[in-house]
Formats: sequence, C-alpha cells, structure tokens
Amino acid sequence: MRFLENNHRFARLFAVLLIPLVLFSVKPGSPALAAYNHPATWASVASHDFDRATQGPSVSRATLFEPSFSDATFSAILSDTDRRVPPTFQIPNEIRNSVGFWLRIYSQFTTHHIVLFDESHPEIVYEALDFRNVAESARSRLVYEVIVKNRVAATLKAYRLAFASLAKHPRPKSPTREEALILAATSKLPHRHSFHELAQRLRTQTGQRDNIVKGLATAEGYFPKMEAIFSKIGLPPALVRLSLVESSFNVNAISRAGASGVWQFLPRSGKEYLVIDSNLAVDERLSPLKATVAAGKLLKRNFRTLNSWALAITAYNHGAQNLRRFSSKAADFSKISHIFKPCTKRRHPVGWASRNYYAEFLAVLHAEAYRSLLYGDFSEPPQHSVAFRKLNRAQSAVSFALERGISLARFRRLNPDIMNLHKRLPRGFLVAVPDEADDLGQLTNAGRGQNKLRKG
Repeated sequence: MRFLENNHRFARLFAVLLIPLVLFSVKPGSPALAAYNHPATWASVASHDFDRATQGPSVSRATLFEPSFSDATFSAILSDTDRRVPPTFQIPNEIRNSVGFWLRIYSQFTTHHIVLFDESHPEIVYEALDFRNVAESARSRLVYEVIVKNRVAATLKAYRLAFASLAKHPRPKSPTREEALILAATSKLPHRHSFHELAQRLRTQTGQRDNIVKGLATAEGYFPKMEAIFSKIGLPPALVRLSLVESSFNVNAISRAGASGVWQFLPRSGKEYLVIDSNLAVDERLSPLKATVAAGKLLKRNFRTLNSWALAITAYNHGAQNLRRFSSKAADFSKISHIFKPCTKRRHPVGWASRNYYAEFLAVLHAEAYRSLLYGDFSEPPQHSVAFRKLNRAQSAVSFALERGISLARFRRLNPDIMNLHKRLPRGFLVAVPDEADDLGQLTNAGRGQNKLRKG
C-alpha cells in the first residue's frame, strides 16, 4: 500500500485497470440510468447549496452515517399511516417487499455499506458489509476502494461455496458463518427455492442514504418550483421525486452512458426537448428547471401511451416501446404486476433494473414524505425567486448579465446550462434571472419556436 501511496501515477493507472467506478454486482447487466448504478460524487456540487441547507444539527455526521430507527418505523412509512403520499402512489401489495428493500437502501444503508440479498426476494438480506471504519482509516480513496473490492470478492466467494455445500447437505451439523446466515435468511422465504437457484440470484447493492440526504439538502430548494412546473404541465407534483432516483439530485451527475443532470437525459433523448449544443457551449440538461420541463413532457407522453403511472415511470428508465402491449390492461395493476414482481412464474418483459425502477420511485417518495423520521429536520433552504426570459437579440451571457445588473456569480448559479458566458447565444434563448416572484410561464409555455431552437 505504501508503494501505491508514494507512486501516484502508478496508483492512478492501478485504479483505472482494477477498480472501475461501478457497483459491485454478481450479475452483470445493461447500465441503467438510476442513481444506484452510478453513485453520486459530491466534490463537484456547489458548496454553498449544501452548507446552507445543512446548518442545523439534523444533518450531522450521525445523520449521514449512523442512522437509527426501528422496524416499526419502516412499517409505518410503507403503510403511509399519516397519509402523506397521494393515493395515486400508494404501494401495491404485489411489490411491497421490493419497495421495502429500496426504502432501506435509501434510508438505512450508506454508500459505505454493501448489501448482499436475493434479487427475486429482496426482503431476504443475508448481510450488509460495513466499510465505515475503513473509510475513516484508509489513507486515500484508492486504498479504500482496493480494500472494499477485495473484501466483497472474498465474501461472494465464501457465499458461493456455502450455497454449493448446502445444496449437497442442506442441514449441516456445524454450519460455517455464511451457511448459518443463509439458513437464517431463507427460513423466511414464502415458498421453496433450491440452494442452486438462490446462489444464482445472489446480488449486491450499495447503500444510498448519504447520497439521498445530500440530494434532499439541495432538492428541497428546487422542489416547489419543480412541482409548479409539473402542475402546469398537468402532472402529479409528487413525480418530481423521480429526480432523486435518477441522480440523488446531484446537479452534476454524469452516468457511464453519458446521461447528465438531475433528470439524467442522454444526449440523444435530451435533444428532443433541450438545447444541447457544443458550439454554443450550452447543455440544458444541467439546468434542473429546464430539465424538469423536459422530464415532465416525456412522462406525460409515456402516460398517454401506456395508461398507467407504474408503466410511464418505468418507461422513463426503460423506454415505452416494449411496454405498449400492456397498456390495455394497465388500469388494473394486478394485471400488469408480473412486470414488477421480483419473483413470478411469468417471464419478465424487462430487465432487473427496469422492473425495480417503479419500486425505487415509491420508496424515495415515501422516504421524502417521512424525511423527518428518517433523516432529521432539514433547515429550510432559502427560497430565491426566479423568472425565465427570452433573449430579444443574439448576445453573450456576459452582455445580458451586465445589462440587467446581475453579478456573474449569481448568473452562473441560475444558469448552469450556459457553460461559456462569453459565447454568443441566439435570439429566443431562455435565460433565468432573479425576480421578486417566480415566473415560470416562458419556460413551461415554450412552443414550436423554442423547440425548433432546441433541435437546431
């Protein structure tokens, strides 16, 4: 380890070759765009947002890394005992276990936990590897990742051996540690599965609690505006919480597939609704409010096509094409529940990531609704009113800001999509400016002219 620490170039090469920045997973699969598949990196988030939102004692080290609450609390949240979640998004019984699993991932386990569980019965958690002490003692991020990678690999190997042994001798007199954990966990299964089947379905998942806490600290300042946008478009305001699933509301999140911003639009899909132009040095995916309009239009189109919020939300991750055949049955969730149920005799029409996506949304929605129980009481973020205005002539952002008397630092915070303030922007381009009251009309009512500008 000392050699790695003293030889930084070799260490960086070592990291690139041996430690890809993806989740450790027993089963490889297609990269999903949900937050769990590209954990947020917070070094790039503007410090003023997080610092202001976390001044109180509620978002302390203990809040981030040492949560403590009972099973009864989880049960009450899943049942929505206080009726804080809209009836449209109550948890169907068919996927309650899946939602419960993701609720724990978002609230109980941090990014320093690796959870080992059964992918067809996510309520079966074998154990959670805890690397919090390693994170504190490791001399560098690289050393930490090497230790985590090696320990996870060794643990998975031990479990594979345990499953193989139990397949031959299901009632060992002196079970190993892993065999004992497997037997204890699988005793809760509602129906029988062979140990060979269970071995094939062993999966790992990194916790997301600290990412969600940090995301909420930023998102709470945006949510009222985002809800107003969705209401204007004709969508349930609660849907804005989907951005937490997509990116943990990391405003600078970039996935391995190239998806960007809090709503994680890919370049190709983003250009349908947003200006993404390297010549202009503009990427509207980076503007949480502009991207919210785009996400709203996509979700509304999905709902019109699929007749179900469960399918429309899943289509945000998976695409609508393969789900169209279920639209005629979509009004009754029980008739399409096999799409989302982790364990079913019917063939799943979508992959593991996509069939969990709706459960993740419901888990985040419930977690945010009961955030005071799970995360503590956040200090109220400052509310800054914003208005969107069209440029009445082609000009640079610097020129526009000077004319309006807006400091460049403030202009940058309001317009993160404009990456070069000296580039000349076209007439009709939408810019955000400070105002006495929110004015999102120009943003939500952008018509064909604005769409043409965006596609151009």
